Amino acid sequence: MQLKDKSLNGVVQTFTLVDSTLTQQGFKRCGKVDAVTYQLNIQDSATQSMYTLIIPTRLESSSSSSPFMVRIGKPLLKKDGRTHKLKPSLKIPESILSAVQSKIAEIADYLQVQK
Repeated sequence: MQLKDKSLNGVVQTFTLVDSTLTQQGFKRCGKVDAVTYQLNIQDSATQSMYTLIIPTRLESSSSSSPFMVRIGKPLLKKDGRTHKLKPSLKIPESILSAVQSKIAEIADYLQVQK
């Protein structure tokens, strides 16, 4: 399920800043430098369902004279580790959506303050 929050989508920062911020927030890095995704597992204690917040990035520039810049893509939310996107009709608990939106807003604040 693509999330509606636009505060993080399209942010461009150095790979080092993005990587350190997300890993310090508990995300696991997956993929190669030109297309890294960051994943954070969130468990719903009421239903025991596992949700994964995925934040994709892509290499924006690779000039040898400047640091690697990455653009953050649209965050995605998946359920129970399945590789398919959640269907819009699938009900996501409000507590999970709230936690995800708070996490995205927190990360956006970290990355945009340090421009």
